[in-house]
Amino acid sequence: MGIQPKMSGAAKLDISVRPLQEGDLSAADHIMRLAFGTFLGLPEPAAFVGDASYVQTRWRADPDAAFGAELAANLSAPTSRPTGAASAFSAR
Repeated sequence: MGIQPKMSGAAKLDISVRPLQEGDLSAADHIMRLAFGTFLGLPEPAAFVGDASYVQTRWRADPDAAFGAELAANLSAPTSRPTGAASAFSAR
């Protein structure tokens, strides 16, 4: 079930979006903390929300609503997002 974004230009990224699996939760949690902590300018971005289990509890509440983006088959959050590229993960 991968979604391939349409991109123009010379660069082509190997990005796909798929449902998050339970084994992805640790990586997704790290990505979420690092992304939001960096966005907010925290001195320790990975410490965002402390010991809260935001990603895990949201996934357990509705696993079908959580998605992960893979870049070259690795769950990831690109450091810069080219036009048309997918986000790290999204949940409703």
